[in-house]
Amino acid sequence: MTADENPYHCEECGFCRVGGRENFQHCHDCGMCIDALLFDEHDCKVGKYMSNCPVCQEDLFSSRAASHEMPCGHAIHWHCFRELASYDSRCPVCKKTAETPERMASTWSAMAMGIALQPVPPEMAKVVDILCVDCEQQDEHRKWHFLGVQCRRCSSFNTVVERITISGPDAATFIREHGDGAPRLPRITRRLRIGLVGGVSNQSLSQRSLGASMTTLGESMDFEMSFANRSRRFSGGSDHEDMNMSQEM
Repeated sequence: MTADENPYHCEECGFCRVGGRENFQHCHDCGMCIDALLFDEHDCKVGKYMSNCPVCQEDLFSSRAASHEMPCGHAIHWHCFRELASYDSRCPVCKKTAETPERMASTWSAMAMGIALQPVPPEMAKVVDILCVDCEQQDEHRKWHFLGVQCRRCSSFNTVVERITISGPDAATFIREHGDGAPRLPRITRRLRIGLVGGVSNQSLSQRSLGASMTTLGESMDFEMSFANRSRRFSGGSDHEDMNMSQEM
């Protein structure tokens, strides 16, 4: 530690820190010296800095490197955050977006434009239900795209697909007729799930086939029983005649 680092002793922390006493203010809830310019807006959370940096795993409380607080409330070294932001915009702990919506607005707008310029072919189309990781809201019957699905509540692209409801040409037809994020699935979709064959559902065809099979089986059993009765009567007549002939002889 040198004089150029402006060291100062914090009684609450119990040891010396760097950066100049006038630039920091100790937060008794967080148990950490916070940048004076950010003190009024920082998210107080007990024990937040009593953990390791999620990137380099160095102890945050005793570290001499500057710490950064992400919008989700998790803390990280500032130099680790800058390195992380070069390839991932999510918190390593909770996977929420590590930047504010204002800073991400231009990125999300560019992604939305890319989606508009690259429509998904009908054979690859999907209607999906999503969960937004940032605002934790669910949304149903959304149009899937390989670049992502944008949350309509917070505009974030940090979403995950929970379920695929329709896929292929049927999904393309649904999106074309009802738009992205229809309030409910139409009745025709439920019939498509059963499967239409020549205007008759597979379920109806199966029931008819089963009924025809049972009818055929019943007719076959009636025929076999009738044939057996005839054979019995014929055999009984022959035996009786043979017995009479043997008695006469």
